[in-house]
This record gives sequence, C-alpha cells and structure tokens, in this order.
Amino acid sequence: MASDPLQSRAGALAARIEALAAALRAGGVPDERSEWLLSQASAAALQALTLELLLEQSDPTSVDGFRPPVEPEPPRERRFRLAA
Repeated sequence: MASDPLQSRAGALAARIEALAAALRAGGVPDERSEWLLSQASAAALQALTLELLLEQSDPTSVDGFRPPVEPEPPRERRFRLAA
C-alpha cells in the first residue's frame, strides 16, 4: 500500500500539472500544443511516482535474500594426461 509521503507527493505533482494547465490556458497556448505538454508532464509525473514507489519498496542496504544475477560456475575437474 502507498505511504502517506507518496500520496502527498502524488498530490503535489497533480497540483503542479493543474497549475501548468491553467498557465497554458491563460497564456493563450494553442490547444494542440497544450495537450502535448500536459501529456508529457503527466507521463513524467507518473514515472517519478513509480520510481519513488519502487525505491520505497526496496531496501538497498539489506542483503537478505540477495542472489547474484548469474551463479558462478563450480570449478571443473581437469582431465588431461601428463606426458611422461
């Protein structure tokens, strides 16, 4: 479940996007351009919140359950003949 700080951050980002929309309307920016800018801002906000949620769920200082991405190969038995 999302934490209160994350909820707060989501609310702050939503307020900024709404303020951007109001500023674009007040500035007379064409609708097509405003829609593009707002969609980019919304996508960036969603990505920022996703990253924060991922970082909140993982504890980088914890090594419990850590497995390297690739297991090292066990040493192979050497089979060759020595010349006499």
